[in-house]
Amino acid sequence: MKSKFFAALLAGGSFWIGVPAYAQDAQQQEQPTPTQPDPSDATADAAIANAQAVDDAQAKIELLQAQVEALQASIEQVKSSMVKATPAWKGGPQFEDKDAGWSFKPKGLLQYDAGYVGFPNGDELRGQILGINQNGTQATSAGLNYNNLGWNTRARRLTIGADGTLPGGFRYSAEFNFAQAQVDFEDVLLAYDFKNSPITAQVGYFYPFSSLETMTSSKYTSFMERAGITDAFSHNRRIGAALLANDKTADKWVAQAGIFSEEMNGNDFNRTGWMFGARGVFSPTLGTTRLHFGANFQHRVNKKEAQGKNYQARPMTQITGERFISTGNIPSKGDDIVGLELAAIMKQFHFAAEAQKVWVRGTYDQAELDSVLGDLGTNTTPVGAALNGNPGFWGGYAEVGFFLTGETRAYKGGSFGRVKVLRPFNEGGWGAIQLNARLDHLDLSDRVDGGSTLLAAPFYVNGGKQTAYQASIIWNPIDYIRLMAQYSHLKVTGGPRVSVSTSPNPAAAELGMFPFDTITPVDGRDFDSDVFTMRAQVDF
Repeated sequence: MKSKFFAALLAGGSFWIGVPAYAQDAQQQEQPTPTQPDPSDATADAAIANAQAVDDAQAKIELLQAQVEALQASIEQVKSSMVKATPAWKGGPQFEDKDAGWSFKPKGLLQYDAGYVGFPNGDELRGQILGINQNGTQATSAGLNYNNLGWNTRARRLTIGADGTLPGGFRYSAEFNFAQAQVDFEDVLLAYDFKNSPITAQVGYFYPFSSLETMTSSKYTSFMERAGITDAFSHNRRIGAALLANDKTADKWVAQAGIFSEEMNGNDFNRTGWMFGARGVFSPTLGTTRLHFGANFQHRVNKKEAQGKNYQARPMTQITGERFISTGNIPSKGDDIVGLELAAIMKQFHFAAEAQKVWVRGTYDQAELDSVLGDLGTNTTPVGAALNGNPGFWGGYAEVGFFLTGETRAYKGGSFGRVKVLRPFNEGGWGAIQLNARLDHLDLSDRVDGGSTLLAAPFYVNGGKQTAYQASIIWNPIDYIRLMAQYSHLKVTGGPRVSVSTSPNPAAAELGMFPFDTITPVDGRDFDSDVFTMRAQVDF
């Protein structure tokens, strides 16, 4: 039985094996005989192969180009980040991100002064100091205070601050002065420059457009101190808001106007005074000569808590606190000032001159003074001696200067700027050497009531007259360092320092101590003083 089963199984297996073999033989018998390859097929195959090679090369080129472009973009990003992180140098480091609108530049100024203020010499003054007059009488007025005359030193300015810009077209400036062991303020302001416009809006603490010298930085003036009108007429910084416009393309004109409160370098709240200031400049160029024609106006209202003003001036230096001319406090509501400016720059030569007139307004006579002081229902408190009228004062200067080393005085936006040294000292040159001469005059005396010949209040303001003959030499070894020497010869006529009152002094007469004439009127007596000063300055 088993043998029959295996025989059948073998027979079936041989059948299934035989069928594929038979089919394969039949298929081989049906296929045609192979022929030679078609040449057109080889050409097509070669073209396809070449196209694939070209496509591969193009892809590689495009890949390389993309890689180069990515590398260039990375380099630009690195360069941009380096520019943002690496400061430029403009007298000091300046950090700037132009795309975002941010910039920051620290700045500072060091000015050290030393010099000699000569003891006044003049017969009438010496007679007053000795206490003896020619008629044997004794002078009883205070006379001249000799404190801090002679040799002296002063750190005139030690400032630190920064300038910069903010996104949206804003910019700022802030400077603080530590010269007198206390904090004072220079320019502290915020400004906005209108886009595609000559107009700038400004708010903060700055000078209220009062003269060419005032608007010129002390870093660039021809003499160590600004003209006497700046000191005598109190052209100081104030808190205010202003609009400024200037020709930003050709720099031919400037217009400035603002309204201001009081100074902010005090710790009281009595800032009820205010002022309006305006200034205009026309500065054309004729050939190689730059001209400057300007005018300025100030309307000032004195603060009510101390309603008055003292017009006074130092002897052309601030190494002393003495004032040879001074009106004393004049009780008044305010004043008005008009000034004219003229200047010219002709290569190495420059000329500048200014004049200002002050009209005191709302002066109190004795009856008005008594009435106001007796009214307890107001904060108005006039200070000073009553006058029978409104006085007026004036002053001005004229100067010339010349660069021995070929430079020219810089000018921009209605004021003088930094000189560009042609041959700096660090490059083997002599730097810039400039010589200057100036005549400065102030008249702080005025008769307000012709009903009396008395040379005292309430008929006469005996502030005195001061004329200064000045010369200076300036050496800039490089753009940011300045060394100065200056000489001033002062002639003072009248003023509170030579006013006298007399009383009999027979004992002095017996000693022969009366060689001086006191018959000369107050406004005719005079004295001289010689002042020599030096400055070392560096700014950044």
